[in-house]
Amino acid sequence: MATFRKVRIFYNRRSGPGISRFQRVEEAFERAWAETADEIGWYFPTSREDSLRKVRAALDDGADLVVVCGGDGTVSSIGVSLAGTGVPLAVVPMGSGNGLARHFRQKLDPVEAVEQLAGGRISAMDVGCANGAPFLVSASVAWDAELVRAYDRMPMRGVGSYVLAGAMTFLDYKPQPLTVVVEDEDPFTIPDPLLFSVGNVSGWGGGALIDPESDASDGCLELVAGRKRDAARMLADIAVVFSGGSRALPGAIHRSFTRMVVERPEPAPIQLDGELVQADARIEFTVRRRALRILVPGS
Repeated sequence: MATFRKVRIFYNRRSGPGISRFQRVEEAFERAWAETADEIGWYFPTSREDSLRKVRAALDDGADLVVVCGGDGTVSSIGVSLAGTGVPLAVVPMGSGNGLARHFRQKLDPVEAVEQLAGGRISAMDVGCANGAPFLVSASVAWDAELVRAYDRMPMRGVGSYVLAGAMTFLDYKPQPLTVVVEDEDPFTIPDPLLFSVGNVSGWGGGALIDPESDASDGCLELVAGRKRDAARMLADIAVVFSGGSRALPGAIHRSFTRMVVERPEPAPIQLDGELVQADARIEFTVRRRALRILVPGS
């Protein structure tokens, strides 16, 4: 069981049903972490920029563990700033997808997750990069990036909202052809990409999988891509995404890689851990192997 001197907890008040959930999580830390942490302090960031300021303050104050209570977006914005520092990240899942927590087989109830991590161990995980911008869970380039824009406008969160956002954007989506070079192999072109996701862990979240066998510390990222012309076949077998992963979809293209270059006709937004980020026409995907320490459930 890992123990810590100074634990700093970042709590996203916008995740979950407000005050009642916070009180339950706070009480769980007080009860379950009595032997795990000498000192616990709380931060309540109001934006991504505020999160980064508070993380720097926590590190300057000597924090030796940073806990994030929130969804994948909040977890990633704080977690990537810990890469290379040696200070571990811990996750209490409170979002709609919780892709990182699911990968490490954490309890999805926040109180149970707090109790589970009290007996956790420190592991290491890779950090993916798209033109240098880091991500922990996944990056998307095609329609699977565009649907994030529609999802952000949804009044509700969850897998159902993702499905609705996907349906809303599918008919209007006009794919840009992608030229792809994996490692030093010959380039290949996907003229009508519908799905084009790069995974650092096993899935996006909500139980939807990219590759269930993915290892977050093997120094490789996983590409899964599909063409719009195969959309009907993929939709007919969509249940496989929650069992065998998207790589098992009919017509899916799958590659494991350490470096990949993607070129498209013009710049457009891409998705990084649930956030839309403007990107150049040329995108280089790389991986920082085992760059982040993370507290995971004990074996």
